Amino acid sequence: MKGVDRTLIAGGAVVVLLLAGWVLLELWSPIVVAIWTAALLDPLVTRISKLARGKRAVGAAVAIVIVFALFVPVGMLAVSLVSSGLEFARAMLASPQARQALALVTSSETEGPVGLTKFVEVLQTHGDTAWELASQFAGAGAWALIVVTTFTVALFQFLVSGREIWAWLVEHAPLPRAAAERLGHTFIETGRGLFIGAGLTALAQAVVATGSFLVLGIPRAAILGALTFVGAFVPGIGTAMVWAPVALGLALNGQTGKAIVLTLIGLFGIGSIDNVLRPFLQRWGGHLDLSTWLLLVAAFGGLSAFGPAGLLLGPLVLRMAKEILIMAREQRVAQVADAPDPGPAQSAS
Repeated sequence: MKGVDRTLIAGGAVVVLLLAGWVLLELWSPIVVAIWTAALLDPLVTRISKLARGKRAVGAAVAIVIVFALFVPVGMLAVSLVSSGLEFARAMLASPQARQALALVTSSETEGPVGLTKFVEVLQTHGDTAWELASQFAGAGAWALIVVTTFTVALFQFLVSGREIWAWLVEHAPLPRAAAERLGHTFIETGRGLFIGAGLTALAQAVVATGSFLVLGIPRAAILGALTFVGAFVPGIGTAMVWAPVALGLALNGQTGKAIVLTLIGLFGIGSIDNVLRPFLQRWGGHLDLSTWLLLVAAFGGLSAFGPAGLLLGPLVLRMAKEILIMAREQRVAQVADAPDPGPAQSAS
């Protein structure tokens, strides 16, 4: 009976764990990103907590406010840029006003100086577009709200009690403590490499784009470069949401040569940075222990298999698989080293 009881308990545990994984499957991406973000923000939270007399919840709340203050406007701007680009492409052939609007992007004739006030007006215009987009796609907006809420709650929880959660997982995981801790460090290493690589790649693309706009004599090069940095984080479209409309605007203004040059720079310069330079920056900046070609294959393969989320899942799976294979080999080597010597008599037989 004891054997039957153990079998039932083991089977029930497997079923419950599979169900738990199924429950979290749709929201794995914001949870994983929240864990990585918490790991990166942990030093900041620790410093703020010391100033708040050891209240880690205060440090976590301040860190989350900083994160949202930095990234929510960027995300809204990215969404509005995508929606504006799609709307413009739809109306391009039918609306003369749309042609004029695109031509104005590359025109040096303005009614006044382009400064902070003008830039704020541009942001306000994009914000209205983003709000209209959210109103039209209520379902997508509701899911986005779920994702953001999950990320925020998970980030706060991991910042406040992440170390306790990790200790509990190590204690209850069906793995030796050393193996669990090693896989945990590998998990954090992958996130750090992906985050740092993405930031450095976007910065490099923005620098190349800004320099190209300046050399070609395109006005508002700094603003367009900043938008290029934002666009670099949008999967699928990327920086093309900025330089492609600008190139089309040059063509509409009769500057065909500059339009061709900018298109070539966008395709083989700005665009190639994402495909070629990103793996190097992930390895160098984040100390991610995967070869460059494996990172490239992991990103493309993950994107093809799982969509935009595959850009995270692909490198993570390959890095974890590599670490598991390394640990398996080390265990085999240790078993051989610990094996008893057969002795001369057995060797002779």
